[in-house]
Amino acid sequence: MKKSMKLVAAFLLGVAFILPTASFAAENATKPKTAAKKTAEPTTRPDAVIFKIHDIDPVLEDGIVKGCNYMITLYNRTSINFRTFTINLSWPDTVDERFKFDRYVESLLGVEEADKQRSLFAKEDPSKPVQTSVTVNAFGADKQISLRSYMDNEKCYLMLSDAQYTVSPCDIARSMDTVGSFGVSAEQSNCTDLFQFVSTKNPEYFGEFKRISATEEAAASESEESRELSDIDIIIGKIVENMGTSDKTLTNMY
Repeated sequence: MKKSMKLVAAFLLGVAFILPTASFAAENATKPKTAAKKTAEPTTRPDAVIFKIHDIDPVLEDGIVKGCNYMITLYNRTSINFRTFTINLSWPDTVDERFKFDRYVESLLGVEEADKQRSLFAKEDPSKPVQTSVTVNAFGADKQISLRSYMDNEKCYLMLSDAQYTVSPCDIARSMDTVGSFGVSAEQSNCTDLFQFVSTKNPEYFGEFKRISATEEAAASESEESRELSDIDIIIGKIVENMGTSDKTLTNMY
């Protein structure tokens, strides 16, 4: 009898040590988790043909840059099948104020003398945008392709910045699924709204294109992790509840 009482006492002592820890865990589990604020990152649309310009190589002739070889990679996330389309790309040719000739002359000669010297030169022609076009044929839904192309311009560095673009002409393989569901009319020859350019400012530029954006993938992973933690919290709560019932039963027995 004394031996049994010692076993019961030892068990109760163990429960006394475990309960505070379990209760603390359960209490923490019920507390709302405050997620750290995340800064919004540029992402890609799930219903667009996303594309990027990369692997830009200057083409030299007698040591002088004459043009640019480059790659364009496209991923068709839509359910649309394209017969053909042409992407027209344009980069503004802007020069930082610090590197303009007028500012340089003023810093050396002063404003008054620079004005005199400026009158000796003809007016500078307005800069023209850097432009190129890429035509793609037979591009199906949920497909990815990479094409090598060439731009006849020496300013290759501009291709790493944001581009203005249009997609026209555009020929879509018509079907009941595509016409109307994406706002595509039977006479449409401009598909610009179906496309999205991914620049170097977007983190997705530096990885492989996927069926969903990196932001959506991270959100899905976070949701799955949250669900698993919630399941663990429920299990801990049940353990604490059962331990409380056992404690009362043993106390009554004692």
